[in-house]
Amino acid sequence: MSESKHIPLGVGFYPDWWKANHNILVGNREFYYDPDYRVEVGLKQQKALYEQFGDVGLGDPDPQPKPLISFGMVMLPAIFGCDIVYEEGALPWAMPLNLSAEDCDKLTKPDLTKAEPMATMLGQCEYLKDKYGKVVGDINTTGVQNLALKLRGEELYMDYFEDPEFAHRFLKFCTECIIDLWKLVYPITGTGAVDVTPMCDPSIFCAPNCTVEQISGDTYEEYGLPYDAMLAEACHPFGIHHCGSLDPVAEQYAKVPNLVFVEAGFGTDFARARQLLGPEVAFNARISPVLMKNGTPEEVAATVKEAIDQGAPLSNYSIDTVGLTNGVPEDNVRAARKTAMEYGKID
Repeated sequence: MSESKHIPLGVGFYPDWWKANHNILVGNREFYYDPDYRVEVGLKQQKALYEQFGDVGLGDPDPQPKPLISFGMVMLPAIFGCDIVYEEGALPWAMPLNLSAEDCDKLTKPDLTKAEPMATMLGQCEYLKDKYGKVVGDINTTGVQNLALKLRGEELYMDYFEDPEFAHRFLKFCTECIIDLWKLVYPITGTGAVDVTPMCDPSIFCAPNCTVEQISGDTYEEYGLPYDAMLAEACHPFGIHHCGSLDPVAEQYAKVPNLVFVEAGFGTDFARARQLLGPEVAFNARISPVLMKNGTPEEVAATVKEAIDQGAPLSNYSIDTVGLTNGVPEDNVRAARKTAMEYGKID
């Protein structure tokens, strides 16, 4: 994961932090629909980070244009007709369609080259390649259960118990749509993780399993594992971004084929997860954004040290302080970065 002498520690600020501290709007509609605006925002972000946190290695005093494509986690929901909410200081959000089971069964796989907003994004790829000679980034496919929930709504959780045949049929359909999107975008950019997490090797396809924390390990084994396995067989090497504690599903994730990366939320027993997944699986441990905002620098440093102590082998281990909202003390950011550099040394 890293060739440095210490483990990487990422810092990810939420759009409201950028707006309040630097008057930079990230996540608004213009960010996704105007490629020139997106490139300019990237330059401003790197300069601002260097001015504020250059002493701990963040930002760039002379950044180069980054011809980025991105669409949050709402591309497939938007294609299927979900209303997308764009607000200043937030990430885009797809409103669930709450379709009936019958209407879900009537859905057909879209022609992604013509379906909006993907057709617009493909046009942006051509524009950026013509202007800069390349395009970077990718399109977040969203996870299987995430997509199913956006289309079916929370009734999906009842389907698991009341109509398992439909649930499997629908989850398989969502999986096939995700594979189609990855197969369309990957040849253009060569990446599948940039729009999910900066801590993953970008060449890996990383599935954002943001809602798996809402189900048990047994439920995931029946209704999640088969479809993550489908993804992993079609889109490999394969990685998983998991929100929240990994503990209930760590044993099940260990059964996913072609798995080379896992990102786990705070509250996870990182040492146990590493043991279950094996030392060859690169691992990113996330620190609580609540701690980063409300804790002291000493508490932040202690938490980072604890995560490092659980991380062996450190050669493919990293830590992330993602989701930092407005009000996070600068000293906490510095404490996290300095602790990783000084305490997280790789032998």
